Amino acid sequence: MKEIGIEALKQIQLDMLKDIHAFCMDHQINYSLAFGTLLGAVRHKGYIPWDDDVDIMMPREDYNRFIRSYGNQIYKIADMFVNPDYVDSFAKVEDTRTVIEEYEEGGSFVFGVYIDVFPVDYVPDNLSERKAFYKKKRMWNVLYELKRIKVKKGRSFVKNLALMVGHRLLFFISRRQLAHKLSELASKYQGQKTTFMGIVAPADSRIEEAVPSNCFEEYIELPFENINVMSIKNYDCYLSAAFGDYMQLPPEEKRVSHHVFKAYWR
Repeated sequence: MKEIGIEALKQIQLDMLKDIHAFCMDHQINYSLAFGTLLGAVRHKGYIPWDDDVDIMMPREDYNRFIRSYGNQIYKIADMFVNPDYVDSFAKVEDTRTVIEEYEEGGSFVFGVYIDVFPVDYVPDNLSERKAFYKKKRMWNVLYELKRIKVKKGRSFVKNLALMVGHRLLFFISRRQLAHKLSELASKYQGQKTTFMGIVAPADSRIEEAVPSNCFEEYIELPFENINVMSIKNYDCYLSAAFGDYMQLPPEEKRVSHHVFKAYWR
């Protein structure tokens, strides 16, 4: 297989994002860039210079419509409700012409070059209830991460021992089942239409990123590299919650990619 360089990888992602954008516009599906991708669009008019991935987010109702209906000969949805081996609580759009092998503490995982798609969910309005909700979520996060991370050389004996004990206690529950638990909890308030929302499903989501739900009511186009894509209109609301003073560049030592992978053409 021929390896894909970083610039070619970004072009694959941009082509995929362009296709997703066209599909969402045709089917009246609300979506927005998310996390560092949205920050990159606002601060750099494209990728953060040291970044190499694309994230988007959708209100849960739009997300459900999207993962049920999107796909073509090149791009497909990877989601735990349709892929028996998929173990994340959110979806990906993959380019089926490619393979990306990603390395993390839990081992290596093989997908096509992908874009992560995150549902945005309602969370409790009352602060005490919201804290209790995220506390429960942190419990599932710990179990999910405990199941994901493997014992390895170089880690302290105490940490490896804790992992071994945890793996034994969780022997009868799969990582996929834990992802389902995270997804079920994330969508718990879907029918209540509360006044706060956030990206809850992934294991690393934070209570600080829950913002007023009216932040997700209006959308605008923003330039991202050589294409136009969608963003929530009040992106300041979201980016301030996620990053604080988001227009301030981080120290040089933190301007690095957090992904370790190799990508190939099939």
